[in-house]
Amino acid sequence: MNINNLFLKRNTSVVFFAVLLNFTAFAQSQKNGIPLLPQGVKELTNSGNQASGKLVELGDGSSAVSLQVSTFNTASKNNDWKTDIKKEIDRGDILWLHLKARCLQSKRETGEAFVEIYLNRIVEGKYLWPPLLERGESIGSKWVNIDIPFKAENSVHGGDFSSLVLNFGNMPQVVEIKDLTLINYKQTVKYSDLPKSRVRYIGDEPNAAWRKGAAERIEKYRRGNLSVKVVNKKGKPVKDAKITINLTRLDFGIGTATDSERILDTSYLRGVKYRDTLFKYFNKVVLENEIKWQTWGRRDKKRTFTALDTFKARNIPVRGHVMVWPSFEHSPPAIRKLQGDTSAMSGYIVNSIAGQTRELKGQFTEWDVINEPYAHHDYLDLLGRHKMIEWFKVARRGEPNVKLFLNDYTMFHGEGPRSASEKFFENIKYLQDNGAPIEAIGEQGHIGGSPPGMGYIISRLDRFAELGLPIQISEFDITSDDDDFKSRYMKDFMTAVFSHPSVTGFMQWGFWESQHWIPAAALWNKDWSIRPQGKAFTDVVAKEWTTHAKGLSDSNGKFNIRGFNGTYTVTVKKRNKTITKNTVLSSKGNSLTVELDYL
Repeated sequence: MNINNLFLKRNTSVVFFAVLLNFTAFAQSQKNGIPLLPQGVKELTNSGNQASGKLVELGDGSSAVSLQVSTFNTASKNNDWKTDIKKEIDRGDILWLHLKARCLQSKRETGEAFVEIYLNRIVEGKYLWPPLLERGESIGSKWVNIDIPFKAENSVHGGDFSSLVLNFGNMPQVVEIKDLTLINYKQTVKYSDLPKSRVRYIGDEPNAAWRKGAAERIEKYRRGNLSVKVVNKKGKPVKDAKITINLTRLDFGIGTATDSERILDTSYLRGVKYRDTLFKYFNKVVLENEIKWQTWGRRDKKRTFTALDTFKARNIPVRGHVMVWPSFEHSPPAIRKLQGDTSAMSGYIVNSIAGQTRELKGQFTEWDVINEPYAHHDYLDLLGRHKMIEWFKVARRGEPNVKLFLNDYTMFHGEGPRSASEKFFENIKYLQDNGAPIEAIGEQGHIGGSPPGMGYIISRLDRFAELGLPIQISEFDITSDDDDFKSRYMKDFMTAVFSHPSVTGFMQWGFWESQHWIPAAALWNKDWSIRPQGKAFTDVVAKEWTTHAKGLSDSNGKFNIRGFNGTYTVTVKKRNKTITKNTVLSSKGNSLTVELDYL
């Protein structure tokens, strides 16, 4: 996984504000802060050509001014206003961003404007992900306070610096902002003492319109009728047999990224507890890094194969990730030496795919052939886009029984002909039209501070469903410091994708703080106490999307239930004897006859 371009716009993202103030503690803390924007909005300069701005006197007798920014059209990359901040920031510092904003004009259907706010890190002259802050704000016609406290997860020292960026949307609009403030309190205040705006998104209301449709689709596509009939050895119905029905494996992927080190660790917290949690809540896995093209040749392969044997023994399917990540940044160092010889470079990639599929034959049920061609396309530029077709064909020859994926992260990034989302769509269509054996779509689903709304999520899934391929959320996580938001969004996102008939699974890019590339996105803390978003997740998979039923057979020997699709155990008890059967339920329904041959 890699995301070097999270500046792409999610058109339907929205944040509303419910400002929660602790005035006493906040007022006391202000004197301890280091102001990083002493001139406020005057420090911002236009870095693009799709927005204009002007300073406006407030007319309140002071020298204060506001900044009015007009966005011209739907371009999203050329309407930034920014300022570089040279003061150092230490990891663990508590910062607070404040501004007031209002919308003067907007072409959006809601009548609101939208602004995205970033505090980026510029390290050795280059933008380095993740930003210190990422947040999207929806702004109405009245002045509203925007208050964002945040903790610096990385330091900015020496010749490096941070850059505050305000992106003024990708729809024509006019926004006015004032009182722009950024203060570094170092570690003299508590995060909870600072004013805070609540993160919201379209469709988070309890009565949001999308919920009814999602519930109806779940009932239609994810549940079915199961009828159990109990008979004696002559085929006659048996009445009052005790029947217990339990769903043992949901017919929908609930997966996570993991690592062979955790699977083989013998310690309690980092091994036993980790595995117990994984096996309890997840039914499929992907090895996070060790199968990647760049690392496969340098890993302890024996350890990897031992971990794969563990999953196989537990009947847990494994994804392969990834054969080709088409950029020099994410490739074996040896290929860099071949830049001047396209024939040798092409051969190197083909041989790598053939070699890896040969070594790992039969280990995976699905495999990402290409990862992130939207942002990482060095080899496509050098060798031609058509090489993607060849890579899929070589992968198919090496692994004829594995489902082959194109994996990217832009399905929920905009819409329309020039959007990153449509580029993803076009790449898949290109592969299909030219005979590549692509069989499934992987959308990573990394969510940041500008969360796409549920209606938009469903509409983009509808769009990609037109391609006729199954879709899997392949690397989900939420980068945010707002536990309430992460909890609400986790449940709603899971519900939305589960409701869509084209989606076959929901995989997260880790679940434990000590084994997660973004610790703030984990579901469990280091000590295994569960976080709010973890509770939302476990409530859905262990309480909501499950089926357990008990009852007695009727005079016809039958016991009927409606349950979630998946694998079931059915236990029938009569006269102190028990018979257990396994069966599978789909939305088409199923009937199971259990014969008690001792009656």
